Formats: sequence, structure tokens, C-alpha cells
Amino acid sequence: MAILQNGPNGPITGKFGSVSAYILNGQNVVRGPKRKRTSPPSESELLNRNKQKVAGRFAGDNSYIFDFGYQFLAEKGSRIGAFQLAQRHIFKEALELDSENNPFVNPEKLVVFAGQLTPLSSCEVNLQGDTIALKWTPNIQYDYSTYKINLALVGLEGQSHLMTSIAEVQQGACTFQFNGISRKNYDYHVYVCIWDTLDGDFSNSTYCGVI
Repeated sequence: MAILQNGPNGPITGKFGSVSAYILNGQNVVRGPKRKRTSPPSESELLNRNKQKVAGRFAGDNSYIFDFGYQFLAEKGSRIGAFQLAQRHIFKEALELDSENNPFVNPEKLVVFAGQLTPLSSCEVNLQGDTIALKWTPNIQYDYSTYKINLALVGLEGQSHLMTSIAEVQQGACTFQFNGISRKNYDYHVYVCIWDTLDGDFSNSTYCGVI
């Protein structure tokens, strides 16, 4: 049943006859019934579906990291939240094709944290037993204790981990214990970002390498 809102000149919502009406971005849209497709999907359509599947699965496996890492880019009240922004980035910018034309996430193109602050120009990571050592080039504009380093360890085929405020940006280096990481059976890709803990913003992540 369709509903005529606000009198005869108002928008119509609902179904009447063979068509449906709804409001989209402030516009009254009327659509006819969907037609059943008879032709098979093209190769490009199949590839696009595979890319969507890979991006969606990867984003879902790391949703708690992306919900945190994209929080300052998500507009309040928008239907597109932090997770959707991260998923869009993965699909458009972080996917590549292997020799068999299968999509995969390129960790060097992946942005785990996203924001408006200037990212670190470089960061190196080293694993010594259960100790992770990070070293980066400090930036004079972050010479305050409110600017912290966030860390993400992303396993492309396994668990991922998020650690926040592990050090001040001005330190330029830090080490910390991660019990059991020396016994890992897959690689972790390491990402860091700057966090303005006072005003609330991130830099885009810097890729540090793999451990």
C-alpha cells in the first residue's frame, strides 16, 4: 500500500500497482518492478564480485580495527560509517590481482588508520623474541605529550591486534613485550599512526614492514 504524505502535492512512499516509491537523498523516487536477468554475468562483473567478496571479508575480519582507525573520517549521522569507509578504501585502493586474476589485499597499499594529521615519514620494526621494537623519524610539529603512537598488527590470514597510545611521537622509538609472538605461524604486517589524544584526530597509517 502506498502512502501519500502531506496532501496531494506531497511525496508518495510504498507500493502501488506494479511500482514502488521511496525517498532517496530528499528526492521522491518511483521504480518499476525488477526484471529477471537472462544473460550470464560478464568476466568483468564476476571479477568485480570477487573483489567485493575479498574486500568485504577482509574488512569484516578486521572490523574492530577499522571501526577505530576510521572513526574521525566518519561523519556523524551519515549512513556511511567508519567500517564502510574502510571497506571502500580496501576495494578501490588496496586490492591487486595475482597471476590467475584473483584479487588480494596488498598490505603496502592498505591504510589501517585514516585522518587529517601529517603521517610519519618513516617507521622501522624489528622483532626480537617476544619484544617488538619500533623506530621512527619524529616530526617537530608533534613535540607534545598529547600526540601518541597507535599500532596495528594485521595478519592477512590470521588474527590481528590493535594497541593504542604505546608511546609519544616525540620519543622516536619504543619497545614493548608481546607474549607469544615469537611462536607465531604467520606474518604480521605492522602499521602505526599518530593520534592527537587532546583534539581527536589520526594521521593516515604508515606501513612499517612485516614481522
